[in-house]
Amino acid sequence: MRKSFFVGFLVICLLLISQVALGFSTPEVQARGGETTLMFVGDKGLQLSTEYGVTSEVGLCVAIRKDATKVGAKYEFDSNLALLLGAIDQAPFIGANLFLPLDEYMGFIGDLSLSLASNRLSAQLELGVVLDLVDNLDLRGGLLAETDQDGKNFSFQIGLGVNY
Repeated sequence: MRKSFFVGFLVICLLLISQVALGFSTPEVQARGGETTLMFVGDKGLQLSTEYGVTSEVGLCVAIRKDATKVGAKYEFDSNLALLLGAIDQAPFIGANLFLPLDEYMGFIGDLSLSLASNRLSAQLELGVVLDLVDNLDLRGGLLAETDQDGKNFSFQIGLGVNY
């Protein structure tokens, strides 16, 4: 009861405050800049993610948590779509990062990754809310959905992001 009340209260608060965008990272790549996030992911513990733009279209990204490591590259097609390629725990993955703006301050963001490990397909989908606290610091929360040979797993995520 307490957990569902807390999650519901947090979601309502985040949706009622202005300058909110749904998702964890945008498809945009910043040359010589990027973003670092520290998220608490349900039963999986802490996740540290960072992204750095090598050029204005190509960036490198790394995400580390106790049960998975994701290393890849991001190619920005435009400010609304990016292609991701790399490895999740030594298995190749391909993914997409999408942004659909609703207005000047709000939009939908999603990150979908498909991986092939031991001839078995697994998928990872992230959706959530990003709330700007100050210029370079934001509060993030959302849902991580994963499927693999062990089954399906849904986790709530909350954390902070720093843009540089």
